[in-house]
Amino acid sequence: MSLSKIKHIVLILSGKGGVGKSSVTTQLALSLSLAGHSVGVLDVDLTGPSIPRMFAIEDAKITQAPGGWLPITIHEADLAAGVGSLRVMSLGFLLPQRGDAVIWRGPKKTAMVRQFLSDVYWDELDYLLIDTPPGTSDEHISLAETLLKNARPDQLAGAVVVTTPQAVATADVRKELNFCAKTGIRVLGVVENMAGFVCPNCSECTNIFSKGGGEVMANDFNVKFLGRVPIDPQFVLLVETGRRPRYPEGTEVNGKDLSTPATHGNADQDRSDAAPLVKKYRDCSLASVFSTITADVISEVPSDYTFSPSDGTPYLTINHEVAADLDSTNAFEGPEKLLEVWFAPTAKSLPPSAKENGLKVVPAATWEEMLDLVNCKVLSIVKSEHVDAYLLSESSMFVFPHKLILKTCGTTTLLLGLHRLLRIAAVDAGFPFHNARSLDDIHAAATPHRVFYSRKNFLFPDKQRGPHRSWKQEVKYLDDTFENGSAYMVGKMNGDHCMLTPPRTPDSETAPTRTLKIPTGIVSPYCSTAIEDNADETLEILMTDLDLENAKQFYLSHASAVANERARRAAHESLAPAGQIVTESLTTEGHALGTVVSDSCGLSDVYPTSTYPDARIDAYLFSPCGFSANGVVPSPPSADDDATKTAHYWTVHVTPEPDCSFASFETNVPSSKTGRATADVIEQVVGIFKPGRFSVTLFEAKGKLTNLYRVGDDDKRRSWGEASKQRMERINGYRRIDRIVHDFEDYDLVFRFYEREGWVGDGGARVGEEF
Repeated sequence: MSLSKIKHIVLILSGKGGVGKSSVTTQLALSLSLAGHSVGVLDVDLTGPSIPRMFAIEDAKITQAPGGWLPITIHEADLAAGVGSLRVMSLGFLLPQRGDAVIWRGPKKTAMVRQFLSDVYWDELDYLLIDTPPGTSDEHISLAETLLKNARPDQLAGAVVVTTPQAVATADVRKELNFCAKTGIRVLGVVENMAGFVCPNCSECTNIFSKGGGEVMANDFNVKFLGRVPIDPQFVLLVETGRRPRYPEGTEVNGKDLSTPATHGNADQDRSDAAPLVKKYRDCSLASVFSTITADVISEVPSDYTFSPSDGTPYLTINHEVAADLDSTNAFEGPEKLLEVWFAPTAKSLPPSAKENGLKVVPAATWEEMLDLVNCKVLSIVKSEHVDAYLLSESSMFVFPHKLILKTCGTTTLLLGLHRLLRIAAVDAGFPFHNARSLDDIHAAATPHRVFYSRKNFLFPDKQRGPHRSWKQEVKYLDDTFENGSAYMVGKMNGDHCMLTPPRTPDSETAPTRTLKIPTGIVSPYCSTAIEDNADETLEILMTDLDLENAKQFYLSHASAVANERARRAAHESLAPAGQIVTESLTTEGHALGTVVSDSCGLSDVYPTSTYPDARIDAYLFSPCGFSANGVVPSPPSADDDATKTAHYWTVHVTPEPDCSFASFETNVPSSKTGRATADVIEQVVGIFKPGRFSVTLFEAKGKLTNLYRVGDDDKRRSWGEASKQRMERINGYRRIDRIVHDFEDYDLVFRFYEREGWVGDGGARVGEEF
């Protein structure tokens, strides 16, 4: 989406025509620019685009670039003067003549609004102001739906609502405030426009349209009243002729004397005044009015979003800028969304076009831009030869040379990062693409080997954002992106269950074609010899109804009491490579206490350093509660020879609050490498968290990739059901409630659901979602 580089989006709305929305938009843009902000103006008033005239650029022509339409530049930033850049895009630029009518039905208007939101190539902006038509028509509905679906939750700052004082106007504008309430758009405030008339011949300001109607309306709806804006003919002359405003002696607006000295403003000076509009506007009576309004708007906009938060930060282990101020007070949803995207079967079978080490060559800052779309931040990174483990503010990401695994919780918008991920794989890692002719096309995206998406049923689906409001929307988003997908639900509809889109079997007979959708599984594995057995195995344990007393260890207050000074110092030192001490200034309390918790609760013993000497844990304890940890587990020295040595991972995330308690454990450490039965690992993990109920999902690859193209019959593969033979029927202290086995093309899937013996809960199924 072209809005990805924009920090804040502000809508300019009104339910009434002729109240001066475009005038307010123009002056708000100029005032923001004068305050040093980079600003864009998008005019979606399709039947009456006024913005080109307001900025005296009606003859401007837009340019098509590989990234989309280029907006028209009003002025560049002037750092010395403290002025930010200003750019504009409007349908008016596409009309041959100013007076041409736009005679379009609703669907065409809707399509144009969506195109304006997706195809304009905005550079990094602090604010994008969207000037809208009057009413609550198709354009408004399309605009609201598109922004609420595709914009980040913290990106759509809200709306400034414009009215005039008289009752006939406020009666219609009240409908706009109701529209905002129903669509969930935050109202930043109300501007009462045309509240008075500044006489050009004297110092009088007369309330020709009455006064106070906008303020009364704002109070009725309990929204901020931003201020009154009088009619000033000098502003009209500035816009229409470019003449710098001047006022007779004694002119005073809002307590400020605006009298123009007698030596200023003669005809010769007007003709030679080539100053940009923004600098002439400083002399306008309305500049001081909008300076106050702009300050109030900025104060109402959330200030906790920063674009690429870690740019310029030394990136060794910990991102202090993000980790220092994390607060999980409003956490509510534990179940995570899981995305796996493979671009090759193994790290040793990368295509020739891919860069050496594949996805691992992509800089952390590039992944951070993608994660901005997902709505989470990087806390710290553990790098190893085979995998980089990113600990996130909302779960984890693992980057291998040939695949990426992203797991996020809460209201994160994981799927909104998918297109950026695929483009990064093509542009930065060199993986082949088939949906475009060249990388100059912004839609060019790498062709995945396979894509897998899954999650447990949400407990609070109504709080989700973007395409995650329901499984149906998620499947549609994936189907709109990829060809030949499939979706399944595993488990009881009226009980705990998982939803997944399993990997599609690669098909060598499918010829690569250019299509609007992205193909999967059409790129052959690149290796000169047969690939050995694929040992891909993923175990996921999702736990709910955690024991209340046991869950206290994941609260900051409890961990702080447990961690004496010696334990804290040992935790700081454990973050360092062997022989290197990390000082207090190189870690955070969250990381230090996270390490204490991982040791005290027993997580460090699941894959202990006595067996895996090179294993490393990166853990974080949130305030006031919550816990996340990543583990990188290189193969032990005796497990593999140097040619096949690999690294695996495990990840844990805990939401301990009683009303939504949840813990997840996931690992791809194969049981064949540990010598332990899968049930033993499950029992150890469940013993750490003591859930009332939990589910187990075990994915295991069927066998040799030499039969990847289905040459011969199924008996060429390892016999089906290998995963089901794992000892999982009985877990000590729990009884099995549900059992499901799926036979997919390349994978066996075993699903189990358990309940603690003697557990007394609410007894009801925690479904959350309706089907």
